[in-house]
Amino acid sequence: MNAERAAVGRCEHDRSAQHADAPQGARSRTAGGSLPPNGGGARGVGATPDSRRVLRPFYPATWFHPIGILKVLKRLEPRLPDVSGRLFLTFTFDQALFAGPLDAFDQGRDRLRRVFYHLRHGVKWEGRNHVIDAPYCIKLEFHENEWAHFHSIFLTRRFLPGELLTDLWGYGRTNVGRIQNDEFRYLLKYVTKSGEVPDWFKPRSRVRVFQSSRGFLLPVEKSPAEDAALPSKRKKARTVSTLGQRVERWQKQALLQHGQHFEQVPLRAPFVELLGEQVFPAAEDGRYLGNGHFLINDIENLREWI
Repeated sequence: MNAERAAVGRCEHDRSAQHADAPQGARSRTAGGSLPPNGGGARGVGATPDSRRVLRPFYPATWFHPIGILKVLKRLEPRLPDVSGRLFLTFTFDQALFAGPLDAFDQGRDRLRRVFYHLRHGVKWEGRNHVIDAPYCIKLEFHENEWAHFHSIFLTRRFLPGELLTDLWGYGRTNVGRIQNDEFRYLLKYVTKSGEVPDWFKPRSRVRVFQSSRGFLLPVEKSPAEDAALPSKRKKARTVSTLGQRVERWQKQALLQHGQHFEQVPLRAPFVELLGEQVFPAAEDGRYLGNGHFLINDIENLREWI
């Protein structure tokens, strides 16, 4: 049992070293447990790279996955501005003022809009008018106790009294400082340090972890061909689901790789649980490749997962 736990631990450790290398266009599977075509592939570990199939972890592009968040940041990185020395604000909650973290979150978002409105139009404090009218972003994070707090960066180097910001916020402590680019990148790398989404937050369907005002993000450079194609693009209707439902669905998916082709495979249980079941039998057969990757030599190998 100790050996099994150690092996599973190593697998999980290896997963953290994997940066989202699967294409975003991986084809989705329909639920129902059917096997992909030509699922047998070549037999034996000596199969050629072009013929063998590999089952590997699925990392969704989302703020709520410790590896999937890297996909989000990869898309966002080219548009991030230089924030060196810019105004950096933090807003936290006094828990005694609220019925719970959900109540604080809902009221806090509304209060932030009011705070920014007042700063944009100017607020007098100790005989001086303070105006912060610059593009900004807001980043949501969760403390380990599941209470939310907010960070905001304004693209300005203007001075803002901390006492003024605390007075405008009125819901707890605030902090006024300056930020550097490396600190900004670190700030974007997680939403919750524990990696767990708070239960009270899971029923929400629309979730905005990072949002910015007009002019904060750098414009997207598009080729003439992309610009010409824009009017004809149609967005597909999305099925409305809660964050909790999406997290549960992500946990029960894997990617089946065949050369450069990837498809999502629905699993009968969370991948991490099946990993613990299958790692030793696969290792004995010489089919475990490390990093949570399993060689699928035969269609029966896949039935163990779905």
